[in-house]
Amino acid sequence: MTYIPHLNALRTFSVAARHLNFTTAATELNVSPSAVSHQIRQLESYLSTSLFDRTARQLTLTAEGEFLFRRLDDPFQKIGQAIEQMRTPLSTKSISLLCRPFFSSLWLAPRLRSLWTTLPGIDLNLIHKTSFTLADAETADIAILWGKGNWPEMTCERLVKGTLTPIMGRQLAKIAGVPEKPSDLARYTLLHEENRTHWATWLERAGVPNLKTSGSALVDDTNVRLQQVLNGQGIMLSDPALLAELLACGELIRPFDLTLGEYSYYLAWPSRRTPETRVRRVIDWLLAESQTNASN
Repeated sequence: MTYIPHLNALRTFSVAARHLNFTTAATELNVSPSAVSHQIRQLESYLSTSLFDRTARQLTLTAEGEFLFRRLDDPFQKIGQAIEQMRTPLSTKSISLLCRPFFSSLWLAPRLRSLWTTLPGIDLNLIHKTSFTLADAETADIAILWGKGNWPEMTCERLVKGTLTPIMGRQLAKIAGVPEKPSDLARYTLLHEENRTHWATWLERAGVPNLKTSGSALVDDTNVRLQQVLNGQGIMLSDPALLAELLACGELIRPFDLTLGEYSYYLAWPSRRTPETRVRRVIDWLLAESQTNASN
């Protein structure tokens, strides 16, 4: 079939169906929301069927819309990738990698020389954010996410197995001593991430779920929390594997063996998008570095 009717409307539908939001689709397509609505109505008229169920608060796909979307989304993604590859030579196009500054500085940055030696010509664009959403992750070729690896519509490969356990600085240990049992944490300030979930879980598993501490602080940047720990301002939960050098030299102290082990760092990208060859090579290099580190 050489003629595809309403090709522009089909593309508009595919984007709108992916977002389930005409305004968001209009932004991606660089048109007005009314133009998106017009294209969808035109396509529905041609197909003599409704593709969306429209309510005041929600937009959902009909069974016919779901059928059409599943058959259009992947081809349009591949067409876009092919055009992008044709526009820019592979050797000069950068690969964007989104991750948190803490992981990048402690794990990724020391390995970049190996990357450039192993994959000469790779131009890596590191994007650092202290927090980001899955929508942010979709804009990068690769994202490194911290969690349980169960993000919807994302393909994930575990990069670094994570554990969380209390970490304190040598300066605080000199002033207040090293806690010998979990209940001793009552006399310290606990440093939290964006919320108190991880500390609450650790304290519960340690047998002191209702522990009242002398203070607490929410600090969303892990690098800032680490600096506070080094300055003796509190105790944080962190991964001892990433802090191995500071623990080995005594700058940091790990008071307890109990860890939260269900979290890890994952390489992730949208499941609908097959990584290009150059991106897959970086993914494979990262995984190989992880395995080398785990075996040492």
